[in-house]
Amino acid sequence: MFKALSAVQDVLRCPHCFESIEIEDGIAKCDAGHSFDIARQGYVNFLTNQTFIKNADTAAMVDARLKMHTRPFFQDLALQLADICDGLCRGVSQPIIVEPGGGTGFYAHVVSQTVSNALAVSFDISVQAAKVCARQSDRVAAVVADVWQQWPIADDSADVVLSVFSPRNFVETERVLKADAVLIVVTPEENHLVELRNRFNALSIQRDKSESISSALGNFTKIEQMSHQSIELLDGLAMYDTLLSGPNGHHIEAKDVQVFTHAEPIEVTHSVNISVWKVV
Repeated sequence: MFKALSAVQDVLRCPHCFESIEIEDGIAKCDAGHSFDIARQGYVNFLTNQTFIKNADTAAMVDARLKMHTRPFFQDLALQLADICDGLCRGVSQPIIVEPGGGTGFYAHVVSQTVSNALAVSFDISVQAAKVCARQSDRVAAVVADVWQQWPIADDSADVVLSVFSPRNFVETERVLKADAVLIVVTPEENHLVELRNRFNALSIQRDKSESISSALGNFTKIEQMSHQSIELLDGLAMYDTLLSGPNGHHIEAKDVQVFTHAEPIEVTHSVNISVWKVV
């Protein structure tokens, strides 16, 4: 049950004192004596501040994301990211992938299945997501932690930081990356899900997102950029899962599913930007 956490214990750090972590007998403990019970599902909760728990994805949102990830666009995106990581990690004996805001660990799982000998740490503030992530693979360690706090990850330990539709803490990203390691960022473009957002007055996407990311990554240089696009016919329930799985999910109630159940299918645009960065 604790195999994934044990496999990456050398890169885990105590959220209280940043000492090394050891996994033993269902407990994660540090050299200073702090200890954390490992849940029966196989994840460890390293949260030290409960302030932002209210923003965590709910069980319904996580379930919707699981359904969404079975669709071709997201399967193909995951495989594209895995191929990119595979090319970048050639020659690394055991690559370490860190996925902040990783939710269910879907992308980390696909990458770890493709990249030879890769291990991953996927962390998210949602306990519900961590429960699912812990089931993904013996090579993906599930951790509950806040992207905006110090990551429970050792300095200079990651070969890839994988940020897919997640909050971006570039200070912590730079700290955990090894020399010559890479950051991969996936962000929605302006027309991503535009038909769905217009129809249901959903949250908009920030304009010039790519430019703002480039500006924030002052200590990084972009080495590659590409897009991933498709048009997909979604029925009402697929629309519901799509909106429920993301930030809009915090504004959708269970009764709203009735509205989507009777909605006519529409073609929806998927369009995301993939960029690869190295520290200057």
